[in-house]
This record gives sequence, C-alpha cells and structure tokens, in this order.
Amino acid sequence: MDKFKVVKTYSDSIEATMAKDFLQDNGIEAFLADEYSGEILSSVVRGIKLIIKEKDFAQAEELLQSIADNVDENQNFEAEYITGILEESGALLNGHFKLTSGLHSDRYIEKIKVIQSPRKVEALCTILAKRLSNLNPDIVVGLAMGGIALGYEVAKQLNTDFIFTQRKDGEMTIRSGFRVEPGMKAIIIEDIVTTGGSVFEVIELLKSKGVEVLAIGLLVDRTGGKIDFGIQTEALLSINVTAYKPEDCPLCQQGIPITTPGSSDKKV
Repeated sequence: MDKFKVVKTYSDSIEATMAKDFLQDNGIEAFLADEYSGEILSSVVRGIKLIIKEKDFAQAEELLQSIADNVDENQNFEAEYITGILEESGALLNGHFKLTSGLHSDRYIEKIKVIQSPRKVEALCTILAKRLSNLNPDIVVGLAMGGIALGYEVAKQLNTDFIFTQRKDGEMTIRSGFRVEPGMKAIIIEDIVTTGGSVFEVIELLKSKGVEVLAIGLLVDRTGGKIDFGIQTEALLSINVTAYKPEDCPLCQQGIPITTPGSSDKKV
C-alpha cells in the first residue's frame, strides 16, 4: 500500500491549488486536504496540506523549490494557471468577431463560459482579491452584467459590501436600493475591457456621488496594459488584441464571416 506524506502546508488556497496542479503536470499524484474538512478545492482555510506519495517526496520538494527560487517563474506559473482556467472553460476564441464596442477582432473572450462555473469564478477572484487586499475599500462595485458575479466574489473575499451599476435609458446608474455615501472608498470590478468606456463612466458616476475610486480589477485587459484609468489597475489576463474599425477590418476584406458572440449596450 502506498504511503502518503505532506510535502508542504499553505495558508493561501490558490497558491496551494496551483502547487498541486504543478506537481500533477509533472507526473506526481497530489491532492489537498486540511485536518478538519478533508479534501478541498478552493475554499480559504488555514493549514492546507499538499499531500503526495512518499516515494515522490524528493522530486516534489525539488519542483516546489524551483518555483520558490525564481520570482519570475512564480509569476509565470500564476499567469499560466489563470490562462489554463480560461482555456479549460472554452472562453478563449479565435475567429472574426464584432465586439460590443462596434470594433472587429480576430479574438474574443467568452466570459459567460467562465462565469457559469462558481468554482472558476472563486478561483480567479481569489487571486484578484489578493492583489487588491491592501486597499481596504468600503464597497466593491461590479458592472452589469459580467462584473456582477466577479465583483460579488471579490467583495466576499475582501469581506466588504458590494453594489453594481447598470445602464438605464442609455445612462450608467447605480442600482436603486444600494447605500452609497460621500466619503466612501471603492474598487471597481469589470470583466473585459477593450476601450474602457464603461469603466470610465462608472469612475465618473462614483466621483459624482463623492466616492473615491481606489483601483480597478479586471478579468481580461484586451489592450495588453495600454489602458490607463489613472489609478491602480489589476488584470488577471492582459493580452494585446488588435481591434479594427469595420471599414479597416482585414477580416472583412478577406470575406471571413463575422460573429457577434454576445450582446450588450456597454461601451467596452
């Protein structure tokens, strides 16, 4: 009978899950557990144990140390983990697409494929919340529609209140019933930005209410980091995707059929 051994204990569930996946990718059977609830997936608990077969201990230690010794490799590891979740969801698409901004592109992020999985939303938002954890906001603001699920989960991770904005009669508004007061500090959460139009609108809306915007959290930044909101911006995935005006689109000129994968009145 195989004997199992704890190779490392983590306090961060995402770090633990990524380490487990890394070992599995390198052919080592591994699973996570804690002394109270047994096997876990991504719940934030203390003392998450990474368990392997005893015969693999030396190799596992070496692999995990290789991550710890190289900061850049660790960052790449996290980026690969995020990309892996999106790819596994079927969210990264190639083709000829009309974006909600009216621009055309050869790549599209089908966010619904991710949002429909609470486990994946929790995993991604735990990473995003960790990057924003030093800001101490009073509220997290999600943009309808995709930003609602993401924003709610980030707010839960940060243990703070959540509200969302929506467009009404063409104007960005805060959903009625939410408490928003002057002097509050907020983080805005959006799913995907191409031009950032909706996020800029929400920034101005919150400012008009006397709310200070501390940072922006994004699932995907399609500008490759070029978008500038004038405040801290954290994107889980930053890709440089070319977006064309319809009259300048080479895909249209080649006669490639166009797809409109989602519908929204947002200015992305």
